[in-house]
Amino acid sequence: MNPRIVRALHNAAVMCVAIMVLVAMAALGACGSADADGVGAASTGATSTAGAASGSSANGSARPSQSPSSPEPSSASSQSAASRDWGDSGCSGQDVRVVMARGTNESADDGLLNPVSKRIADAFSGRVQVTSLNYPATFDVDSVDAGVKRLVAMLNGQALQCPRQRTVLLGFSQGAVVVGDALSAPKQRLAVDGNRDVLTDGAGRNVVAVVMYGDPRFNGRAAYNRGTFDAKTNGSLSPRELTALASYAGRIEDYCAGDDLVCQTSGEQEGHRSYFSDGSQTRGADFAIARLKAGR
Repeated sequence: MNPRIVRALHNAAVMCVAIMVLVAMAALGACGSADADGVGAASTGATSTAGAASGSSANGSARPSQSPSSPEPSSASSQSAASRDWGDSGCSGQDVRVVMARGTNESADDGLLNPVSKRIADAFSGRVQVTSLNYPATFDVDSVDAGVKRLVAMLNGQALQCPRQRTVLLGFSQGAVVVGDALSAPKQRLAVDGNRDVLTDGAGRNVVAVVMYGDPRFNGRAAYNRGTFDAKTNGSLSPRELTALASYAGRIEDYCAGDDLVCQTSGEQEGHRSYFSDGSQTRGADFAIARLKAGR
């Protein structure tokens, strides 16, 4: 069969699975907000922005922005990408930036990752900027690719505009796919024919810690996995190749509960929400705090 036809069929199959998984998560309320005990806002001194380019802050003020959208996809190498105009990343004078990629249909202000970012911000009072990645977070097939595009542009712009600002990336569910794919080569992403932009060397070096929860692309054999998962069982959506995040392996903790049907294919309906109460929010935050304190 013609290789182009084979590739097209493969991509169509992956997208169909993606739709089914994301619809299932939304139907379960799997990526919804926690109750009152599981939420938290950014601490005093931490700036919360709505998106990569908009830079709107917690108090309603806004930083100058060239454009609310990210650059068009490019096949440029990391070296040439370093000189591109990535727009205004919205970075501040604070020396740590925590970026949250929320789960499907989650609120940017009240989700699984908000208490994690708050704990990190509290550990470095006044030094942390908290940003909620502005991407669709819907079950539309283009949602992940849009998130990857925005995150790569924001981190590359940040590396140019605030080169000494260290980054912590947090991702839950669909947001974990976005984070993992942004750190991966285009050929190892969910949408292999999607956005071709990659992180510059500077942006990659600035990523100090990565914490993910309930990743649909979970690979049970990865050394950075955490939780009660079965190592023989992968995520329900095109498991990520072991080589995809190899260069970041020492900076990652990827949490998967054994009964989470999203990162373990089969499980209980409540499994994907277990991270709100199983202590992994605290453990993930403490991992990032330890790496920041170690100067990494």
